[in-house]
Amino acid sequence: MTKEDIYDNEISPLMAQVIEICKKKGIAMIANFACPNDTDEDLQALSIVPDENGKHPANHTGALYSIRPSSRPSLMMTTTRADGGKTITAFL
Repeated sequence: MTKEDIYDNEISPLMAQVIEICKKKGIAMIANFACPNDTDEDLQALSIVPDENGKHPANHTGALYSIRPSSRPSLMMTTTRADGGKTITAFL
């Protein structure tokens, strides 16, 4: 089992719960996991959630630029649910 498999099977479901709680309660968060595999030694899973006002604390912004210096997502997707909630996904 690779680190990517462990992330996908064990960590990702927990992160989905954490992210949902943070969104509901307006808690800003950032989490980054290094999950290298045989084809991508730099593979990472990065999650960022703004606070209830859509803002990110300055230290989160600094952390993001430290984790992904001068890079931009190659694709961003916004999913809008029937209840009006939104999920933004960045494919790096």
